[in-house]
Amino acid sequence: MIVNKLNEWRIATSTNGHEIQVKVIPLKRIQNALTGKTWVEVGKAIQLKSGEEVGLNLDGKSFYASYNQLYRLN
Repeated sequence: MIVNKLNEWRIATSTNGHEIQVKVIPLKRIQNALTGKTWVEVGKAIQLKSGEEVGLNLDGKSFYASYNQLYRLN
């Protein structure tokens, strides 16, 4: 799985051959605990070169950068 290489720029390719540079980052949420609120990693997200963050699909290898633009990590 792609979890091994975090915070490195990678190439993602769309179905029409267009390539963009992305970074795999941890997806964190706040969880309530007895000691207060803590940040917990719940999955992975994609950070685009522009700084925008999008979520990975359930397969963990593809994501939608915008409407109808499916990209897969190489």
